[in-house]
Amino acid sequence: MMGGKRPQPPLPRAEPRIRVLHDDVTIDRYRWLRDRENPDVRAYLEAENSYADQATAHLKELKTELIAEIEGRRPCEGAPPAFQVGPFEYFQRPELGLLHSRWWRRPVAGDPAELVIDPNALEGAELFYRLGVFEPSDDGRYVAFSFDVIGDENYELRVRDMETGRDVSQGSMRATMVAWAADGHTLFFTRERPDLRRQPHELIRLDVATGKSEVVFEEADERLNLGIRRSDSGAWLFLDVKGFHRGAVEVWCLPADQPGVGWRRLVTREFGHQIVAEHWQDKFLFQVDDVGPHWRLVRAPIDDPSPSRWEEVIPHRTRVTLEEVHLLEHHLVLLERDGLRPRLVSRDESGRIGATIVPDEPSCTLTVGLSAGGHHSLARHAFRGSRLTYRVSSFMRPDTVVEHDLAEDRSAVRYQARIPGYDPAQYVATVVMAEAEDGVQVPISLVARRDRTSPGPVLLNVYGCYGLPRWPSFFAYPSIMTARLSLLDRGVAFGIPHVRGGGELGRLWHEAAIRGRKRITYTDLIAAAEGLVQRGIATRDGIVIEGRSGGGGTVLATAVLRPDLFRAVLAEVPVADILDTEIDFTMPFALQETAEYGDPHTADEYRYLRSYDPYYNLSADRPLPPTYVDGALDDPQVLYYQPARYVAQRRSCAADRDPELVFRTRTVGGHFSEHGQGLAEEAAFRMAWALDQLRRSSR
Repeated sequence: MMGGKRPQPPLPRAEPRIRVLHDDVTIDRYRWLRDRENPDVRAYLEAENSYADQATAHLKELKTELIAEIEGRRPCEGAPPAFQVGPFEYFQRPELGLLHSRWWRRPVAGDPAELVIDPNALEGAELFYRLGVFEPSDDGRYVAFSFDVIGDENYELRVRDMETGRDVSQGSMRATMVAWAADGHTLFFTRERPDLRRQPHELIRLDVATGKSEVVFEEADERLNLGIRRSDSGAWLFLDVKGFHRGAVEVWCLPADQPGVGWRRLVTREFGHQIVAEHWQDKFLFQVDDVGPHWRLVRAPIDDPSPSRWEEVIPHRTRVTLEEVHLLEHHLVLLERDGLRPRLVSRDESGRIGATIVPDEPSCTLTVGLSAGGHHSLARHAFRGSRLTYRVSSFMRPDTVVEHDLAEDRSAVRYQARIPGYDPAQYVATVVMAEAEDGVQVPISLVARRDRTSPGPVLLNVYGCYGLPRWPSFFAYPSIMTARLSLLDRGVAFGIPHVRGGGELGRLWHEAAIRGRKRITYTDLIAAAEGLVQRGIATRDGIVIEGRSGGGGTVLATAVLRPDLFRAVLAEVPVADILDTEIDFTMPFALQETAEYGDPHTADEYRYLRSYDPYYNLSADRPLPPTYVDGALDDPQVLYYQPARYVAQRRSCAADRDPELVFRTRTVGGHFSEHGQGLAEEAAFRMAWALDQLRRSSR
């Protein structure tokens, strides 16, 4: 409010464009917002940012308070443990006065540490920086690393010679995954197409000693991606041809000590199933979903791994999902989930079950190995010996790294993040169930203060796309408990509804809500909200729903179906125009996403998608809950104009331009937010806005 007068939301000019598809006429008034070079586009985005600031000016004190709380919860004392590659341990450590932590290494023998990479020295890193990969060669002579200093995920790959401290290779753009051969100077990496589609389609072999590089594999199917990795044993390289799912549809292999020979195809895409290859002793292992959706494990001779030679190691089980397989020299380790609860089960070479590790939490994040934390980094663990390193995190447990000796069945905590002022005894986490329209039980991971009064306000964060799971954790999205604790301490419960369309309960959970069944994702979210009201956990006018990226599309579509149910909606970098995204195959991931949402070029799938699309279901006679939307100018996954045109269209549908709709566009960072103070400011802005909406509901 300015002098008692409410600021007026901006409204860009309309340039109506008619489209007829399958006899359906649509009018797009704001396609012109795609033209980033048009000064009117930037002027509109700046006007929306200005309006957001004015409309929330009364929350300035609360935002400042929240920022201080978030900053005050930064972990203190120590850093995550180092990971070993060859004769060196690589690590980061807290250093005062630096914006980004530097990478160091020290010989395992115990000599002094030496600097490997200083991200602060990269041009542009003072505004934004994100690591892509950090991968040392076996002997430590070279370190491959990639980085993004804009936010557009166009990662530049460099290779540093640790003997000279100079970069012997640089300038390889759009690099994704990397893997070293065993010779110490041959690097394989995948590279994306030079367009918006974000498809890693080439495998490059680089000899860093000579500087020679060449493309050794190219994928022509634009629905598929390439990934390169090294086996746990280090003896083999695997090239995975895959879609959105974890498993590959085709696998190629190469002996790691013979990088110059030809790649051999292990499994062809005509096999028709997903597969993950590994190597153990004198066999290949295949995690495969050929007999059921929860995966089984088979082994085959290296010289003839065809399906006719497969021998079953772990059978398919109806209730237990085999998520991952990890290998030590004498131990096979399975990461399984029974419902939401994960466990690690080890077996020796004879198949006898040894150590079984089950976290106390009913729902949590459990990962094996240690990672450099880059966008394309893979976790690693020691192959020799019997010590397995894993990380566990939950709503209430800050990230904890544990080393478990599988031979002795003993655990030791190597690291646990310490949060100033945090007392887990003040909070309680649980899993509650809600009944969906068709009777299916939908689990909700929930956390609140132990002394919270029920019913009360609840914030639900949802995704529900692509078969990707969302687990409670302390630092990672969606939990980010260093920020969420500020909500909990103000009486707001926080939950993650594990709706269908996600992957928390396996492949069938995902496939239950795709294409012609996609609305089930949204009705599951509605059922979760209503279930919390029925259980006396949430008040009917006290539920805020939040989603990011595909999850942003989920909450916007759900709000269209039941605008009366939600007090407010938070849609961060949302896929707000699902239909138009799937029509235009030049858009990021659009062709691949037809497997999720359907292909609108087919009449029946078009009509179904049209029935719930957030953009084309906006109308003057359907008021929606107060909504926060954001985007990023350099976002390569959800392009800035996707949320911008949704906001413009929604304002045009309301006589008062929908003043309860707030839209912000970041000019620093992309799909992933800024670092440090910027990250805290974004979280504080969203929380202050949500708390303000909840306060209004209680009046």
